[in-house]
Amino acid sequence: MKNNRVGLGTFPLADVFSHVSKDDAKNLVRQFIKSGGYYIDTAPMYGFGEVEVLLGEVFKEFQRDQYYVVTKCGYIDVEGKTFQTIQKSGKYDDVIRECNISLKRMGLDYIDLYFMHSPDPNTSAEETIKAMVELKKQGKIKEIGVSNVNLAELKEYNKNGDVKFIQNRFSLINQSIDNEFQDYLNEHGIKLVPYQVIDRGQLSDRVFNKIGDMRKEDLRIGRSDWLPDKLNVITDWVKEELSPIAKKLNISLEQLSIAWALHQKYLGFVIVGMTKPEIINVDLQSNDIKLDNDVLDEIDITYKNLIEKVKKVSGQTIREFRGLNEKHY
Repeated sequence: MKNNRVGLGTFPLADVFSHVSKDDAKNLVRQFIKSGGYYIDTAPMYGFGEVEVLLGEVFKEFQRDQYYVVTKCGYIDVEGKTFQTIQKSGKYDDVIRECNISLKRMGLDYIDLYFMHSPDPNTSAEETIKAMVELKKQGKIKEIGVSNVNLAELKEYNKNGDVKFIQNRFSLINQSIDNEFQDYLNEHGIKLVPYQVIDRGQLSDRVFNKIGDMRKEDLRIGRSDWLPDKLNVITDWVKEELSPIAKKLNISLEQLSIAWALHQKYLGFVIVGMTKPEIINVDLQSNDIKLDNDVLDEIDITYKNLIEKVKKVSGQTIREFRGLNEKHY
């Protein structure tokens, strides 16, 4: 991939964390593309259709080859819904219809990469993939992916070798892809497009500020991995062990976290939620940061120290301690 592999995640543009107005969101996307950003990740459930519409208004200003669009199926009739009322479906007709609606919202002829947002337990993987293969035949999508899957689910979706990407939550402190999973990805030429590579701020320089001072509408509040006792253990480790590595390299914690992810052999590109214009160039620079084996080994040692620290204080794995499910999200 010749393009900058640091992609823009647009969920934060739905005003779900720090406040972002629609005008600011559009300006952020414009600046991302103008700064050399290429990969833009969205979904119908981000703002319940509003973010795709917002992106469409910006896309009109650029040539189609200046950006690569990732969106998703798996939820239906999202307009006017909430996270509590949204309905999941991977059924054939729903996948076809929702793709057409997404194309209309964004004013596009095709989507570069189309993910099943998460498995629908009431629909077979075969039926969902059949619809996505049909969309690809029609030229409405270029590549097929599945998101929030374990290895068994990925194998079901990929029975005929149609899946080229997966999107799972993954970061330096959420190493959710085990060796068996890695081997399958490498053997089948499937690339991971991780989200939450900076763990919504926990793996960034924002840990040195009052990361817990969030507005009451912030979706992070009350999440298991953001409870104060969990957060304090992680932030202390980041400050004491990870930050010195970034300082030694003269880069930010965020850049270190992104660059580390990009050095994993099964990575395609990464998704980073950005809401501040000043962070765009900083994050895009992560694409060109080279971490030698000594640095990667040092990071691995610090991660093992965190494993031991968490085990000592809780008797749990990091995943269990942070309250994440078997898929690590």
